[in-house]
Amino acid sequence: MAETNLSKNKEGYGYKYTDLAQIHEYLEQNKMKYYQYVETTDGKDYIMTVPIIDGVEQKPRRGVQIVDAVLNGIKNPAQEQGSATTYARRYSLLMAFGLATEDDDGASLTKSADKKQTTNQITEAEAKSVYALMVRKGYDVVPTLEKNYGIKNTSNLTKEQYMAIVNTCSKMPDKEKKW
Repeated sequence: MAETNLSKNKEGYGYKYTDLAQIHEYLEQNKMKYYQYVETTDGKDYIMTVPIIDGVEQKPRRGVQIVDAVLNGIKNPAQEQGSATTYARRYSLLMAFGLATEDDDGASLTKSADKKQTTNQITEAEAKSVYALMVRKGYDVVPTLEKNYGIKNTSNLTKEQYMAIVNTCSKMPDKEKKW
């Protein structure tokens, strides 16, 4: 049987995920199929997946609950619910066949818009450039970051923190070099 760890080949709103088409392709290559339906238990909707292996229908497997979702950055309720349903289908399918993906994309669905998103982090290049800028302007970087942001290195800065430091530093003259 082929590798059971599928790569995340699509990007959403600040996260990566495994596309359903990629899962279908894997299953077809391994002579497997499935169908899914929704089953309500105790007032909650769950995706049910019925694996079909070598033409033999297997016992239905209960998967992920379909939840009302708030997808950060999206204001369209139909799109939010469609994303939540697709998420539930995809992960129910992965669970039913025992497949894994590179990492979890559940961070994209939240109940609170004020949860920190990974897309708010700066890039490695930005971290290096802001570090160099702070040194050039005379800052003792680690104590300054600890005091102002509670972190120890520039790679942990958010984009807002990064912009605040760049704006502050741009108003200061470079530190005079004493040779």
